[in-house]
Formats: sequence, C-alpha cells, structure tokens
Amino acid sequence: MQNHRMRKTVLAALIAELLVPMAAFAQDAAGSTSATAPAENAATVVVSGIRASLSSSLNTKRMQDGVVDAVSAEDAGKFPDTNIAESLQRVTGVQIQRNNGEGRYISVRGLGPEFNNVLVNGRTLTSDTGGREFSFDLLSSDLISKVLVYKTSQPFLPEGGIGSTVDVQTARPLSGKTGHSSVINVSHSYDDNSKEHTPNLAGMYTFANEARTFGVTASVSYTDRASKQNKAVTDDWHYRDVTIINGDLNSRGLTMADVTTRKLYMPQSFGFQVEDESRKRTVGNLTVQYNPSRDWKLSADALYSRLDQRNKVIAFSDWNNPVQVGVQYDDNDQVTSFQRPGSDFYANNPGLVGEGSPLTEGNSNDMIVKGGDRLSETKAFGLNSKWQLSPDWKLEGDVSTSRTTSQSPDQWVVAGMLPRNGDVLTFGARPTVVFGDNIADPTAVRAHAVSNGEVSNSDKLHEGRLNLSWNREEGTFKGIDTGVSYSQREVGRHEFEADSWNAFSGYHVALPSSLFTVTPMDDFFGGGGQVPKAFLRFDPNEYMAYLNQPSLLGQSNDPALYGDKTRYPNGPMGINYDAPASQWGVREKVSSIFLDTKWEGERWSANAGLRVVHVKSRSTGFSRELISAVKSTNDTTYILNWGPRVAKSVDNSYNSYLPSANVKFDVTKDMLLRLAASKTETRPTLSQMGVDNWYGGRFGDVQTGGGNPYLNPMQSKNLDLSYEWYLSKTNYVSAAVFYKKVSDFLETRLVDMRIPQYDEVVHDSRVRNGQKGKIKGAEIAGQFAFDEAIPWLRGFGVSANYTYVDASAERDGDAAALVCGYPGLSKQSYNGSVFYENGSFQARVSYNWRNHFSINCGGGSAQPRNRAAYGQTDASLRYNITDTIAIYADAINLSNQQAHEYASNESQFLMLEDVGRRVNVGVRVAF
Repeated sequence: MQNHRMRKTVLAALIAELLVPMAAFAQDAAGSTSATAPAENAATVVVSGIRASLSSSLNTKRMQDGVVDAVSAEDAGKFPDTNIAESLQRVTGVQIQRNNGEGRYISVRGLGPEFNNVLVNGRTLTSDTGGREFSFDLLSSDLISKVLVYKTSQPFLPEGGIGSTVDVQTARPLSGKTGHSSVINVSHSYDDNSKEHTPNLAGMYTFANEARTFGVTASVSYTDRASKQNKAVTDDWHYRDVTIINGDLNSRGLTMADVTTRKLYMPQSFGFQVEDESRKRTVGNLTVQYNPSRDWKLSADALYSRLDQRNKVIAFSDWNNPVQVGVQYDDNDQVTSFQRPGSDFYANNPGLVGEGSPLTEGNSNDMIVKGGDRLSETKAFGLNSKWQLSPDWKLEGDVSTSRTTSQSPDQWVVAGMLPRNGDVLTFGARPTVVFGDNIADPTAVRAHAVSNGEVSNSDKLHEGRLNLSWNREEGTFKGIDTGVSYSQREVGRHEFEADSWNAFSGYHVALPSSLFTVTPMDDFFGGGGQVPKAFLRFDPNEYMAYLNQPSLLGQSNDPALYGDKTRYPNGPMGINYDAPASQWGVREKVSSIFLDTKWEGERWSANAGLRVVHVKSRSTGFSRELISAVKSTNDTTYILNWGPRVAKSVDNSYNSYLPSANVKFDVTKDMLLRLAASKTETRPTLSQMGVDNWYGGRFGDVQTGGGNPYLNPMQSKNLDLSYEWYLSKTNYVSAAVFYKKVSDFLETRLVDMRIPQYDEVVHDSRVRNGQKGKIKGAEIAGQFAFDEAIPWLRGFGVSANYTYVDASAERDGDAAALVCGYPGLSKQSYNGSVFYENGSFQARVSYNWRNHFSINCGGGSAQPRNRAAYGQTDASLRYNITDTIAIYADAINLSNQQAHEYASNESQFLMLEDVGRRVNVGVRVAF
C-alpha cells in the first residue's frame, strides 16, 4: 500500500514538472505561428466548481463501456463558458470553429462538424445550416448539466458520427435536490474591437417533491453581444497566364514590344473587410418529470431558441486582372509584386489599349457590401417513457419533433472608383497595398454590379425509438439490448432574387456623395498592409433604391430590358417574390434496428452488436434553366438568359450494416484498458443533396456549382485502444491510439467541364464522393489536483492533453488535390490548463492550440485554401461572496490572436482575421 502511494506521489511530481511548463510552452508557440481556431483540453474537463465538476466528469468517463469523455457542470446553471463549444474544446481531440469569435462547430479527431453526430437529451435537433452540422451557438450553456463525447461507436447510438457522437444533456429536476430552488445569472460583456457593452441574463427554476415523483425545471437565457472583425483578404490564387507590361506607372509610349506573357501563380485580389455584428440569442427550456410508480418514469422536454444576428459587412479591394505592370515573381513562378495601372497610364500608353491589345478594360477600386444577417428559430419537443417490466426486462420509448427556420439576405452589392494614378501591391506572408488615389473620396464613386436576394431555410424532423433491455446472468453472458427507430427529416431552401447583376455594371453611372459615409479604419495589420486610415461605408438598400429610380433606367446597360415591367415589375433592383430563382427540398426517411449483447467476467466486461440502417431519400426542386450566356459589353461578366422554371426529382436509397464491439479490462483496481472495433458512417449533409445549380464568374474563369442528390454515405472502419489510470476521484492519466479506414469521403471538389451555354471551360464545384484513405492518431491526457500529494501546491491543479493525427488520402484529381489531405484535419493539437481553487475563490487559465489544416483542396487553376496554426488563451475567475452569491469574470482570446489563411504556402496570403478580445463579468445568485 505504501508503494502504491509512493507511485502516485512520484507521478504527481512528474505531472507538476511536465504539464505546467506545457502551458507556458503553448504560450510561446502562439507567438511563433500564425493564427486559427482553437483546440482542446482535458478528457474530463475543468469546468466550473472545478473539483465537483472534475469528479463528476471522471466518474462518467470511467463507468462507460466505450471511450467516452465528459464535461459536467457543478450545479444547475453553472456551466461557465458562453456556449457549449467553448467547454468542449478542452476535451482531448476536440477542436472548435468560431463564428466571429464565438464557438459554433466542433471537429473531433480531425473530422469536421458534418462528421460528428450531435444529440440533445439523446435526440437529434434540427439546424439552421441546412445540413447535419450542429450550431452550438444556438444553445445557452446555462441550460446544460453535462455533455458526453462518445469516441467509439455502440449499437444503441444513432448512426451518423464517424468522428464522434455528442450528447448534450439538459438539467433534470429529479436529479437534484428536493423543494424549490432558483438561479439567476446576470452578466455584462465587453468587446475589445467594437468597444460595445452588452447585457446577458439567465434564470432557472427547479422544483422536486419530497418523494421525487414529480419535478419541473424551467429556464430562460438572453444573450446580447456586439462584435467587430477586421480582415485583410485575398480571394484566391490562380496558376494562369499573366500578361506582363515591362515598365512602371510613369512609363509613356510603351508598345507591344514591351509586353511578355508567362504562366504564374497570381493573386485574384487584395483588400480589407470590416464586419460589425450584433447577435441576440434567446433560449428557453422546460422539463417535466413524473413517476406514476417506482417502475414507470415519464419525462417531457420543450426547447425554444431564437438567434437574431445582424451583420454590416463591407469590403474594399483591388480586383487584379491578369494584365499588370512591372510584375515581379520568384523562382517558384509566384508573383511577389506588381503595379496596377490607372487611367493616366492608359492615356500615356495608347499602343497598349483597345481591342486585341492587353489593356481592354480599366481597373477599379471596389467597395462591396455583403449580406450576412442570420435570423433563426428552433422549436423542439420530446416525450420519454421508461418501464421496469420486471427485474430482468426494461422498455423505453421516446418520440420527439423539432423544427428550425432561418432567413437571411443574400446580397453582394458593388460600387467602385476608377483610379487615375494606379496602385502598388506586394505579396508575401503579409501583403501590402499603396493606393494611388483617395479611396475615401465620396465624390468619386460609381455604380457597378448588384446581386440582391433573400434565402430562407427550413428543417423539420420527426423521430421515435423503442428500446428493450434484458438483463440475464448466464455465466459471462449478461443480457441483450435491442431496439428500433424511425425518423423523417425534410430540409428545404427557397431563394428569391432580383436579376440585377448587369443592370448598371461597368462604372459608367456616377453616384451622389450623399450615399457614402467616411469611416475610420482600425490599424490591425501590425507592421504591414498599409491599412488605409479611412474607407467609405454605404447602405446597400439606399444604394439600390437610387439605382431603381425610373429616371435612371436610361443609363442602364439595356434600358429596354430593365424597363420592361412584365419582367421587372419592381424595377431591376426589386426582388421577385412571385417566382423563386431556386427552390429545392430533400426528404430523408431512416429506419434502423440494433442488437447489442452484454458480457462480463472477472476483471473484464464487453458489449458487441450490430446496427442495420435503411435510408430512402428524395430530392426535389424547381430551378430556372440557363438558355445562354452572353458576354457583357461593359464588364468581364456574362449576361445570363434564363428559361422557364423546371421541376426536378431524384430518388436514392441504400442499406448499411454497422457492427461494433467494446471490451474493457480492469488491469488493476485503478487501471483500465479498452479495446473497440466498429464500422460507422456519416450520411451526406442534406443541403448538399439538392437539385439546384448556379452559374457565375468572369471571362476566362466561369464558375458553376450546386447540389448532388446521388451522394452516398461516407463509411469508416475503426479500431481504438485506450489506457486509463485513475489516481483518485479527480485525477487521472490516459493514452489512446485510433485508426480509421475511410471510403467514399465527402468533400467539395472542383471539376473542369464544358457545357453548351459557354464557349469556354467552366469550373464546376460541388460535393462529391470518391476519396478514400486512412486516419490514424494518438491521444495523451492527464489532470491532477495537487491537494494531498504535494501539500505546498494545495488548491492548485493542472490538466493537459495532446492529439496527433496522421492521414493519407487517395483521390482523383490534379497534383494539388492529391497532396491536400482531409479538409479540417490538424495533424497536432493540444490544450493546457492551470487552475486554483480554495473555499471561495477559483481561477483557471487555459491555452488551446491546433496545427494548420486544409479548408478545401482547390482544383483547376485555383490553389488550395489552408488555415494556419492557431493558439488562444482564455481565463476565468470566480469568487463566492456567500454560499448563494458568486461573482465571476471570463476573458476570451487574452493574447488577441489573429486567424491566418493561405493557399499552397504561407507566402500565398489569403486572409488575416482580427476578432479582438472579449470579457464577460457577472453575478450568480442561487436561492
């Protein structure tokens, strides 16, 4: 026994030596790498109430049949982070993707949001994305009691999660104390970029009678957040023919003898973008539990969520035609700088201007307003009944329904200037642009292309399941679980638009200066970029209303066409709500049955079974057929001529057989060894299965895309091995290795093709099956509260984890696609936390880091898009004034890290995003 204690004391000292410096090392790594979304922390997480939360989470992990991690709240309404994803990022192997600085999606073991099945109280919840990926920013963490992350499959789990299955559990009234209790949480948020202060409020009421036969939990949460994001942006890099004019912006009398052509890696654009966002979220939850008898338990749940997100997004940039002056490039044929000519250069070099000459169109400095609002509403209801039919037989039935609707503008509104003096651009890890003209001159703005539309999505789901358990002691055989389930889900999308893109494109219509406001620009680029001191902001609706005046139609590109009231009853800028431009829906019916056998012997236990799934889908829709595409005379885009709306319908069906087995060995009373083998699948996201098509791009770069109703599920054969050593109720170390052999991987792929409407090759981009490959990796994790083991560290604790993932892919395509890997997969990620807690005070500092990863693989002339390595530091403080009153403060992104994206290498700059810091202070009162 003494040796056993000594081993644990030695281990504690090792953890103190190794894990605390890891957090410090993580801080240093952030300074030497570029930016991106965060990574993760302990397999059982330091949440609020630290030790109580650790103990609950660790006990959940230990008792599971498979490899499972947990995040627990210490008490009702005491889940500390602003949303669930913020806490899940501290679980081993979990990484999050942020939406304007707030966690929205999760990836597990390198597999993105669409490959992780998220449940709420064991039920699927609809989404406002139009797909299967779950938006965690729709829920408030104040409602949550526990989150389970199943990393290995089991027959009872709904299919769909190759990466993981995540079950978010809300508070249950009969699981807490009896009597009446309430919690009120009031906080105040401050955003460092926007300088805005906003309120947040949450409340929870719980009642349970003394006999624990009836209970009610009701909660409501309101969150108001204002934020601001600054970005430097290059749209794409292309490998293309570039026309080089050998000279500079001051050259005169150049001729075709001064022009050469070379195939180079060329940036499509460079500029800056400002996003001002307001996000208001209201979430309500009601749970009623009633036990008519000791053997019969009923529960009902209702959930309501409303998110009102308003974005003001404006970008201003140089669009780079493949004809530039003084182009410089490196040994890899990558453009490093050029001079972008203005109208003075055109006038001084007439031998280069005109039909058949390199300078056929003038350059422009564009201002673009993009629609980014998001209004979504989710309603969900569920009813569960559990019967203990006999000591050996248990029956459970569950029915639920949920519906999400969302609406957002789809705008891309462009105004611009025709520069006289030209601009100078350099490209590398930090590009620069020196504008030759004043881009904040409201008297110099002209009209250009306008895309104005509105998109509405709907997602409806009905599901039910019936499970039967038989417990039987027959030697090592311990019983059977079996069940059937059925779900029907319908996702739909309607797009309405104004056919206005080419109405005033070409910069030939001057605009009144009263439409534009001079706005200061933050200098966020840090030592590069030449960020302008000011830019012009405008209201897209006022801009379109001005162009829509009947008196201005004579200046449009086709006055007869755009003045035709039969085609444009509301003018060219008015949205036509009578006939959707695109309308599609996908209905999916899923039937499944499972059988799970349970086994147990001396120092081991196991389960093994099979889940059989039948899926039937129908994709329907109406879309306009493209008759022809004619080159515009005033711009480099095409004027699209549409035919009548045509109905389409495509059916698809398939069966899947998904075996799984988990074995747990008690190596000692404190050590566990787990083995798991399974076959899992992820069905295509429903939004990917539509019958719609779209067309866009410019001369020489025509883009098409849309849905693919013929997609098959991605499947994976999985092996897992996990070792866990439980040192106490709160302390542990673990290590795991995993292997996935995937087929029919789902990803966006670009395919070059010819279609009759265009006289050139078009680049068609949509989700396709085809890729196969292997994903293998390892995880190590540990957490330790030093209370008894090292007295001088009493109150302190550490937790840390590290995940390594190695992946190889086989796919058809060009060389860039072959080496691209898996979108969303980071090779390495880690998390470290240091916490302190005494009777009334708690503090925690966490650092999350993930390696670079691919966003998409490009294709054709377009280069891949990658996100650079990113690390972020967060901190929280809690102080209990009394047993019922506590004050707290949370700080997000303390080190003010910025996200960075690039193409094939980091010198092919694509994006730098500055989201700033966020602080939340509040008071929690329980009574």
